[in-house]
Amino acid sequence: MPAPGVFRGGNTVPPKIGVYLCHCYGEIGKILDLEKLSQQAGKWRGVVASIHYPALCSADGLEIIAEDVRQGRVDRVVVGACSPAVHRDTFLRLARQVGLNEHFLERCNLREQCTRAHRDQPALAMAKARNLLKMAVGRLSPAESFEPVSSSTSRSVLVVGGGIAGLTAAENLARAGVNVTLVEKSPFLGGKVARLHRYYPRFCSPRCGLEVLMARLLATGRVTVHTLTEVTGVRGTAGNFTVGLLKQPRYVKDACTGCGACLEVCPVEVAPSAALPPGRQRAIEGPGLFPYPLNYAVNREFCRGKSCSRCVEVCPAGAIDLDQEEDRLSIGVDAIILAAGWEPYDAGRINNYGYGHLPGVITSMDMEVLARPDGPTGGQLIRPHDKKPVRRVAFIQCAGSRDKQHLAYCSGVCCAATLKQIDYVRVAAPEAGIFVFYMDIRTPGNLEELYRRAREEHGAVFIRGNPYAVEWDPVAEELVVTADDTLSGSRVAVRAELVVLATGMVPCTVSAFECLEKDTTGFITGHLPCSPMEVRRAGIYVAGCAQEPMDVSTTVKSALAAAAECLAAIQNQSVVVPPVVERHKCDRCGRCVEECPYGACSFDTDGYPAVNPLACRGCGICQGGCPLRCIYLPGFSSREMAGLIEAVDPGSMDEQPCVLAFLCANDAYPALDLAGTRGTSYGANILTVRVPCAGAVNAGWINDALLSGIDGILVVGCRTTECHYGRGISLAESRVNNLRETLQRMLVEPERVQVLTAGIEDGQSLVAAIKRFVKQLQELGPNPFKE
Repeated sequence: MPAPGVFRGGNTVPPKIGVYLCHCYGEIGKILDLEKLSQQAGKWRGVVASIHYPALCSADGLEIIAEDVRQGRVDRVVVGACSPAVHRDTFLRLARQVGLNEHFLERCNLREQCTRAHRDQPALAMAKARNLLKMAVGRLSPAESFEPVSSSTSRSVLVVGGGIAGLTAAENLARAGVNVTLVEKSPFLGGKVARLHRYYPRFCSPRCGLEVLMARLLATGRVTVHTLTEVTGVRGTAGNFTVGLLKQPRYVKDACTGCGACLEVCPVEVAPSAALPPGRQRAIEGPGLFPYPLNYAVNREFCRGKSCSRCVEVCPAGAIDLDQEEDRLSIGVDAIILAAGWEPYDAGRINNYGYGHLPGVITSMDMEVLARPDGPTGGQLIRPHDKKPVRRVAFIQCAGSRDKQHLAYCSGVCCAATLKQIDYVRVAAPEAGIFVFYMDIRTPGNLEELYRRAREEHGAVFIRGNPYAVEWDPVAEELVVTADDTLSGSRVAVRAELVVLATGMVPCTVSAFECLEKDTTGFITGHLPCSPMEVRRAGIYVAGCAQEPMDVSTTVKSALAAAAECLAAIQNQSVVVPPVVERHKCDRCGRCVEECPYGACSFDTDGYPAVNPLACRGCGICQGGCPLRCIYLPGFSSREMAGLIEAVDPGSMDEQPCVLAFLCANDAYPALDLAGTRGTSYGANILTVRVPCAGAVNAGWINDALLSGIDGILVVGCRTTECHYGRGISLAESRVNNLRETLQRMLVEPERVQVLTAGIEDGQSLVAAIKRFVKQLQELGPNPFKE
């Protein structure tokens, strides 16, 4: 379990603040009188040094700051220069080199949000710069010295799902020295890929990649495999998960040699799907072409149990035990990778295509089974129900996909799968006719070659139309597919012995993870593109088709990305300082625990909130919701925010309403930077505060700002659907709405507080919204608390 966050506490000696102003090679200096500003700053409380220099980011400029810190002349630094988003590494590196705690370094934006935005109003720009610098000094004076915390993990990961994604993630983690527990709900590893006849576009056997992958995984000696196992529950947070597992009995012990004697005598045939005959499949299953694990498994759904026992009688190793019972396990891991895979959409729900009751109507996955040498037809292209040769095959694309009655989305892989299977047909039956009914053929990149080959070399006929019926002609004993060809405008009826439905992908469900955030299609997703592999619950990563429909190649890439992100998170290294909890003020209401989007906040043994630094992402949503302001991120304590707000001079705006704007650091702040860079002015009366998320803004700050005479408050965050922390902007809106009633009781107009959203490139529209807000404030008049 990671150690709790630590900090050095408040000031025990008066701060020695140095204010360093940058001319930015004249860009700031030609608008602002930095000599005058420097002299004024030097008189502020706590400031012991105040200088201006042509370029603070230059080697000479950095050395000036460094020398003052090394000589003990200053112990806190305010840099008035470009945006905090610019040269961030430069100034952080300087702080580390001279031993200055990074929380004692404050950046003040005098370029993008001051001189660039107000280049035609130097006097107002000067007043704004003075306010911004005083806010920085006021915030820095009571600042606390925080130290990063080192995480301590056991370097253990649970991978859920033993398909190509799970195996890839497990193998890469194990090779990196991580102890991996791999669980798979079916009796054998390999997932859907192990059931394929060929990969595309190379048309090699899936065994090739799977066996190499498995050999490398086992060679690490760092993997424990549990088949027939499901996750029943997950407790804890990143770095300290406790996972419950339910292991179903295999009824075959490890003594099994895989001889197959049991399979030969089992009387119960099992069909691989609703459209295919049993073939060699029985109630006792062998490992198939990808043999891991080697020992067989009894499917008790079909097995007759001890009333039959033929398998028990013939097993030479005495490995079959029909009395085995389920087993429950509990394991501890640092992180979880969810690679649960996918299932084909239930073609039986598409009533007009007759799957499950019309002979010869199969799905794409059925076609893979038919084409395999160990399939029910031995790899021959014959009708499954009567073994007659297939002379014509009709493929129906988007079967149930892009259809609001079934799947509204495109799975993205069905076109390529059909083009691959056209190759199967041509190899097995060179003279067979091939017809493809489609809405659109989607073949990005090198898949276009498959499309060309299907048309030009294999002679497939493509008909642009979505069939409305598949019917059985009992006289001719063949299927009839009817559609309207949208290119020719005519009705088409194609007769075929085999109709293949290209059904879409739906995500496999794992009940223990049903609480995770999903997209509109039901797949589990992270924040795209910022953290696409990690879900909202910190420490849980998603890979492969659990994330979205994807082909094998993309699945492998997804698994590699998930493994890399997971590995970086569980390394024993310093992490961001988590929020501090002032226990003497906390009433243990639990709001921070409830609202944390990553599950990083939980109750300790005394009932107080404790933050897991491995799970914390520094969003500050906990501090934004705390009614007593007793939990806070570094730089946002009650004392620091009070110092910032008290430093504002609301009367310095040339009779313009004074606005304090809390801007989300991810989108809103860069958007306003962009507006200033483009020379778009929005009034020098807008004083900005950079916050990690709109959800980090505490209602108490807003209340304090209004009581101090500030005319209006803006809280600006990401768009609702783009919030980097899930629901930060939604929580901000909810909290501000709740605050409105309090403001009315204070005789303050609720319209003085507004929540806005902005994308990172929405500088122009954000400025327009700010101007509308300022106009509204002008109509309201001065804040009643303004002196």
